[in-house]
Amino acid sequence: MKPKALNIGILSKTDYIKRTIAIAKGEYKPKTDEPKVWFESIKSLAQVKG
Repeated sequence: MKPKALNIGILSKTDYIKRTIAIAKGEYKPKTDEPKVWFESIKSLAQVKG
């Protein structure tokens, strides 16, 4: 079975909150290829242990 790629995004906490609220209000609809997993920085991403 071929591994599936996971798109991740880097976004400040403030911008993430704004984006989430816009989605909840129906003001913004994410595209299917946009990241589903978000981190505040590369540093926080690097701290994830698999």
